Amino acid sequence: MLASLLLLTALIPPPSAPRQAKKPAAAAAAAASASPEQQADELQKILEQANGEPGARLRGLERFLRKYPHTEAADQIYQLLIKDATALNDDRRVLLYNEKLSELHPGDLGQRIKVLNLLLLNHDAASVAQARSDADALRRLVERKAAETPPAEMSRARWDVDMNRLRALADMFQGAAALEGGDPARAVEHFQASLRLEPNEEAAEKLGDACLQLHQTAAAVDAYALALSLPGDTIAERSALRAKAGALYAQLHHGSQAGFGDLILAKFDQIAAQDAAEQRALHPYEQKTPVASYADYVLRSLDGRDHRLADYRGKIVVVDFWATWCEPCQVEHPIFEQLKRRYAADPRVVFVAVNTADDESQVKPFLAAHHWNDDTWLDAGLADYLGIDSLPTTLVIAPSGAIAARLAGFDEASFASDIERAIRAAGHRG
Repeated sequence: MLASLLLLTALIPPPSAPRQAKKPAAAAAAAASASPEQQADELQKILEQANGEPGARLRGLERFLRKYPHTEAADQIYQLLIKDATALNDDRRVLLYNEKLSELHPGDLGQRIKVLNLLLLNHDAASVAQARSDADALRRLVERKAAETPPAEMSRARWDVDMNRLRALADMFQGAAALEGGDPARAVEHFQASLRLEPNEEAAEKLGDACLQLHQTAAAVDAYALALSLPGDTIAERSALRAKAGALYAQLHHGSQAGFGDLILAKFDQIAAQDAAEQRALHPYEQKTPVASYADYVLRSLDGRDHRLADYRGKIVVVDFWATWCEPCQVEHPIFEQLKRRYAADPRVVFVAVNTADDESQVKPFLAAHHWNDDTWLDAGLADYLGIDSLPTTLVIAPSGAIAARLAGFDEASFASDIERAIRAAGHRG
């Protein structure tokens, strides 16, 4: 545990606990030999006796932890202690037990962020020093995470965006800790880095605060305008920030706020363009123009050709949505191909595979490695339009264009017969 929390641990006795003599060696040995079942029974009694009263439960749980410092129930106990300390407005214990949870789960980024928030709320020198250390540790953890291989269900583009968002968060905490620690120049560097990666109103507002400390009024106004152009709810008083930024703008423009609104709009357009570029990177094949029907989506095949389901109006179309990371899809696909061959001589029936939730760089190698046909289409937003929320999902479309059947998921025993039944029904429906 970090130094300031060690100090807190030593300085926080249970609020109403009487002084106790050192536990005899025999008692300590007995506690150490208690089985998990015995500990669980004792813990249950403590909870029952407290009857939900935060102070009583907190004191009982802390006695239990002193007796069983290595209990398997530590995670559950720390969660309860945080809840009770919060109810009792005991900020020191809230911090202490959040830190202990962070020790239990050192790779939990969310828990580390909770601790950082609590440290920065304290404002005292020890907490700020620890926040700076923890923020640097968070950044190192994020970089280790970013070096990992993306999970199978996530494209490299999505992974890179998510990792940059984590980097932006780490930079923002490093900046906040530097600002609290009296180093506004260093804080500016971190806030600017955070905003380059992922614009957010909190980092922008804090950048403005840091610039003000450096007497850089124009830069502060620019940062505040950016904060006001961004959506969100982390700024406690947007109207107060508006008034503050407007007054600073007027100082720079002979007492007039004329043009301040234009500055905010310019910032909005800047962020909108940045967001649009990110979305294009994440969804390179996304339909960019509105469509009247799902059948009008333009989907590209791996050979570069464009396709629309509307082109198959008058036929029965079997559309299978799949992804490289979907294990059931790997079992389903050979059956889908068998059905496709079975109906190859029937000009009324068409089979289409649509890859979704992947990027092309993952699809081609996967098809080659599994010796599958490369005639799949790349999703362009069609799956979202149709509300496809599980894979595989297979649609059977009637000649009229109406969706005659939707099979979400995959049952190996019945898939072929279910599809054939749906094809017959679609043919009768017309």
